Amino acid sequence: MKVLKQTVYSIVAAGLLSFMGILVETSMNVTFPTLMKAMAVNLETIQWITTGYLLVVTMMMIASAHLLKKYPAKNLFLFAIACFTIGTVIAACATNFPVLMMARVIQALSTGISTPLMFHIILTQIPREQTGTYNGMAAMIISLAPALGPTYGGLLTANFSWRQIFWWLLPLILIVFVIGLRNLTMSAADTHDRFDWWGFVIFSACLIAIDFAFNAAGKTGFMSWHFGGYLLIAVILVILLAAYNRHATNHLLDLNIFRNLVVDWHLLAYFLLQFINIGCSFILPNVAQLVLGQDAFVAGLILLPGALLGAFMAPVAGRLLDKVGAYRPILSGVTAMLLGCLAFVISHSVLTVGLICVYFILMRVGFAFAFGNTITNASKQVKMSQKADINVAFNMSQQYAGSLGTGVLAAIIGAYQLQPGKTAVTTAAGAAVDYWLLAILTVVALLSIWNSRRISKKVGMRDDGRF
Repeated sequence: MKVLKQTVYSIVAAGLLSFMGILVETSMNVTFPTLMKAMAVNLETIQWITTGYLLVVTMMMIASAHLLKKYPAKNLFLFAIACFTIGTVIAACATNFPVLMMARVIQALSTGISTPLMFHIILTQIPREQTGTYNGMAAMIISLAPALGPTYGGLLTANFSWRQIFWWLLPLILIVFVIGLRNLTMSAADTHDRFDWWGFVIFSACLIAIDFAFNAAGKTGFMSWHFGGYLLIAVILVILLAAYNRHATNHLLDLNIFRNLVVDWHLLAYFLLQFINIGCSFILPNVAQLVLGQDAFVAGLILLPGALLGAFMAPVAGRLLDKVGAYRPILSGVTAMLLGCLAFVISHSVLTVGLICVYFILMRVGFAFAFGNTITNASKQVKMSQKADINVAFNMSQQYAGSLGTGVLAAIIGAYQLQPGKTAVTTAAGAAVDYWLLAILTVVALLSIWNSRRISKKVGMRDDGRF
């Protein structure tokens, strides 16, 4: 009982550190119009404090498969919370965009470790029959950040200053530090594990090239040579990485996990679900401000009901998986998200604050039932020795999905804003295209889960992941 209690506190410590990172990320989305004026930059530049942050988080998660094996959990936690504290103080004092961007990069080092650390504790320390419930609890902790982030950021920005977003976190940082210091005891699993530096460099360069491509598209359009050039570089790097992996003896991840088609289809769906989720968190506050003329506080507040309800439904969804299997809650959740996306597509020209709030509730509840259960079901397909690898693969996927989602959707709106006309009109036109894109991606996620279920039935696997 004492060991389980200590494990739960360890999950809470890592989870709260991850929570703060995501809270700041989603808080900053509603400050974009304010920061654009204060720092004299455009939307495509300022969105890098989210896109760049998520990109660095993704790169850290690539490395975390090695870090989780080689170093004790407490050492990783202390490094992560030190980075977050330093980044928070620098961000609060930043007077220009480069300094703020540097602070966000330092904070990203923290989130890139704390999120996989939390799931690693769950997947390795919690009994198999309870992983759905505990993953649901972890999803609730993380989901509370997007729930509170836009409102937290909007309230402080509208009534005080965007800098308070960072200052107010310092007491919570201290509490989390004490909890983690007292309870994290997991030792290293393989102190001799070697890191694949060349694979890390090539893979990271590929992700950066893709993000740069869509950033260029937002500034100069999708037909510009800047967009095409960066995209070509990304394709070359993908080919280079594939060739390297065929001959390398050491890899960033155990690539054997991708021989399981159920894992592959779940990973695709997981990526798309987060792309859609973070994409909505970026689009809707900006539509509320730039199209509907609302202030930062209202822009954040319209996301609060859906995000809160979705967060509290996550443990319910996890318990449901433990009882009836994965596919029913996942398919129901993705279907609800599709209905929400279609509602935005149909109503984009007559959107109001109330309609945005209602549609977002539908999407967030659906996300709660699908997202956490997707990684839980995928983790049941691999051996215990591969838990760290699948944990990192999925968490890296969802972080880059957030980075790419913000970059792509911002690029589409940015490309429309390059056209003549009022900002409200061009922003609305770009957002309409974004809604269509999100709806299409939701259909792809739904088909991915259906295909995974078909494969599971073909090999005689039950819905709980057992044969």
